[in-house]
Amino acid sequence: MTLNELIEKIKLLGSRTTKTRKAVLECMFLSNEPMSSSNILSALKNKKILVNRTTVYRELIFLMENGLVREVKLIGKPSLFELSHEHRHHLICIKCNKIKTIIMDNHLHEEEKKIMKQEKFEITDHCLEFYGLCQKCQ
Repeated sequence: MTLNELIEKIKLLGSRTTKTRKAVLECMFLSNEPMSSSNILSALKNKKILVNRTTVYRELIFLMENGLVREVKLIGKPSLFELSHEHRHHLICIKCNKIKTIIMDNHLHEEEKKIMKQEKFEITDHCLEFYGLCQKCQ
């Protein structure tokens, strides 16, 4: 999904596409890893868009409520956020805390369907993180 398609989705929801909202989406679109609210605030500041932390939180809540952004909860880390247009998993270095996003093939999706059938359990979401040492820290 392109940035313009994400912005168009906001319009289709009947909501305004404010300068800040577009900028938050753009920051997240350009990032290859989940971002904290502080990361987003810094990125906006670098773009000369001055907003306060409350505004960033408000935009993140709006984007989450409308299915454009999801919260990523990692053990021992503050809340992180990423676009929700594709399901992602993460590699987390336990030494330098670097997070790398990975996209897995459909094998996991097939396993999920098998589990749902076997356990008679409706899975609505899942998260899968791999913890270890990145190449630099090994």
